[in-house]
Amino acid sequence: MKKTLLKKIVATAFLITLMLSIAFISTASAAGSITLSTNAQAPGGTVTVTGTGFGASKAVGIGLGPEVTASAEAHPIANTTGTGPFTTTVNRPPIKPGSFSFHCVVSSDTNVVESNYNDNGDGTLTTDSTYSINHFVNYTTGMFGRSTTSAWDTYTVVFTTTYTGYQYNVTPAGNPSTTPTGTFTATITVPALLANGNYNVTAIDAAGNRAYTTLTVNNAIPEVLPVGTLMLLVMLAVAAGSWFFRKRPTIATNMR
Repeated sequence: MKKTLLKKIVATAFLITLMLSIAFISTASAAGSITLSTNAQAPGGTVTVTGTGFGASKAVGIGLGPEVTASAEAHPIANTTGTGPFTTTVNRPPIKPGSFSFHCVVSSDTNVVESNYNDNGDGTLTTDSTYSINHFVNYTTGMFGRSTTSAWDTYTVVFTTTYTGYQYNVTPAGNPSTTPTGTFTATITVPALLANGNYNVTAIDAAGNRAYTTLTVNNAIPEVLPVGTLMLLVMLAVAAGSWFFRKRPTIATNMR
């Protein structure tokens, strides 16, 4: 019984050491780069994401899982009083920079005015409208919209958008931001019902900087402990293994 328990401890220590040795591997896209506090976690567990090389003092959004393309996603504007801003939010934030566009239809009893807005990849939009002002997209929150030079009172307005989002939005509450030097730290929670497998963690800032790395989700992984605690467990397991497997002295018994 003791031997079996000790083997489990030694095996666990080996797994912990392996996880620690590869926890900080990252893959970058655009200017940013991110690392994870652990590259493997169970559903419902937390992972700390650390980013460098992002824009200075920019909001950050974090997606988990594969990219998901949304097409012809309609957003009627409920209150069209005044000149705006008129805003709404996509269904799958954060938004992949460079993938966003929306079509605006403004209808009255006698007239329909349409216009198009295309993403420049840096948080700004290009439009063919001569009436739109302050049009924008926020990649991190998924919010977008515009204002107008003439009031839209009593008009019907619909924004229809196409963009690339992510399977899960795991941006922490409060919308983390980068420091003036372009770094950030944010703790995300792995969705509780997420199936085992490898998933991209993608961080995006409001200026369009983006980076991703891979997280392995496995429901057999115990909750990750602080690094200091993990190292202590490793040292104890190694010490216990050394004591158990060392050669024991032979005790001679006199036979009469």
